[in-house]
Amino acid sequence: MYLLLVIVVWILFAYKFVDWSQWRKQYPTLLFFMLINFLYNYFYFNHTLWAFRGVTAEWLNHTIINFAFTFFICPVGLIIYLQRFPVKRSGQIIYILIWTAFYTVIEFLFSHKGMFVYDHGWNGWWNIPLNLVLFSVLYLHYRNPLRAIGVSILLAIVFYLLFPFPMESLK
Repeated sequence: MYLLLVIVVWILFAYKFVDWSQWRKQYPTLLFFMLINFLYNYFYFNHTLWAFRGVTAEWLNHTIINFAFTFFICPVGLIIYLQRFPVKRSGQIIYILIWTAFYTVIEFLFSHKGMFVYDHGWNGWWNIPLNLVLFSVLYLHYRNPLRAIGVSILLAIVFYLLFPFPMESLK
C-alpha cells in the first residue's frame, strides 16, 4: 500500500512540476542514474548495504520496490531536479543541499517504518554524503556526461574501498 501511495504522490508531482516538452534533455541522465542503480544492485546483490523491504505484502521485496523507484519514482524526481536547477552557483549549492536533505529525510522515514534497511556497515548517516555526491554527479552528467562518467569511476573505486563486497559473492 505504501508503494502505491508513493507512486501516486510522484505521479501528482510529475503532473504539477514537470515540463514534459523538455523531458528528452534529461533522458540521458535518467539512463545514467538507472545504470548506477543497476550496477549497485548487481555488485552488491549478495552483500547489500541498503535494501527496500515490503511491510504491507509478503510479495513486495527489494527487487519489486527498487523497480518502481528506478523506473517511476526517481525519474520524476530527477526530471524535476534537473529542470529547475538554478543558474547561479550560490543557488546551485543550496539547491543540491535541499535535495540531499529531502531524499535523506525520506530514506530516514522509510527506515524508521522498516521499509528501508541497512547492513554491512552502512547506516542512515552514510546517506547524507551519498545523496550529496549523487545529486552533484547527476547534475555534472546533465552538463558534461564524459566528465561525470570519469568522476563516477573514481567514486566507484572509493565506494568499493570503503564498503567492499567479497568477490565470491558475485554471480
